[in-house]
Amino acid sequence: MLGLATVAAAPAAEPAKVGTVLGLEDRLKTGLKARRPEEKAFLDDVARLVRAGELPVKLVDSTYLWALQRQQKFPYPLFERALRIQASRIGVEL
Repeated sequence: MLGLATVAAAPAAEPAKVGTVLGLEDRLKTGLKARRPEEKAFLDDVARLVRAGELPVKLVDSTYLWALQRQQKFPYPLFERALRIQASRIGVEL
């Protein structure tokens, strides 16, 4: 008979939901490989507009994924350009 000790599991923190605003800034900065202060500031503005409900998170996510698929080495410039175009179409100025 094996003597196995019962270990009480610590309550796990709630996992962050995929695609939510929580962590959006970090996900964008990391995934898009933003390095310059003005790039990070733009992504902060994007996250702020999403939180304010002025910019749909679905639009940001689809543009993010599109930029990653098109340019895996440096996706940030494509993302910024495409998001500015998409946002202007719905009347949001970035």
